[in-house]
Amino acid sequence: MTKNAKKSNEFFYQLFKTSKARELAREINDYLYFESPYQNEVEDYHERYKNGQRTDCIGYISKIGNYKFATITVARKVCFVLHLGNKFHTERAIQMQKEIDELLKHNYQSTDNTKLTQGEVYIRLEWVEELAQIKPFIDEAYRLRLISM
Repeated sequence: MTKNAKKSNEFFYQLFKTSKARELAREINDYLYFESPYQNEVEDYHERYKNGQRTDCIGYISKIGNYKFATITVARKVCFVLHLGNKFHTERAIQMQKEIDELLKHNYQSTDNTKLTQGEVYIRLEWVEELAQIKPFIDEAYRLRLISM
């Protein structure tokens, strides 16, 4: 991760509505790059596909894969997205969204009046108490994207 990527990460973190959500976004980034079981395999999507230029997100991919598995994005009123893939894992994404909504005691879709993308799971970080609640879902998204190759 480059020094400039860290600066641009801060831009995205600051877009979350609460200080708790901003801190959680930082924790997610640190978890993926420094603590996860696959930490040595994670890279910035923009380094590979956008010549280091940020679009509307911080995108995470595996060095051994071709697809984003997670995104911190300004889209959808600023949220965290898990990308499972619409070709192989659409049903799991639907189930995972339900599980996360129940866990966080909020219905994501009630906050987003645009059509949800198949194969994606959306998390409002403002609803998450601690990273441990969503780590298993992040790890599963990583594994499922590798299966999609």
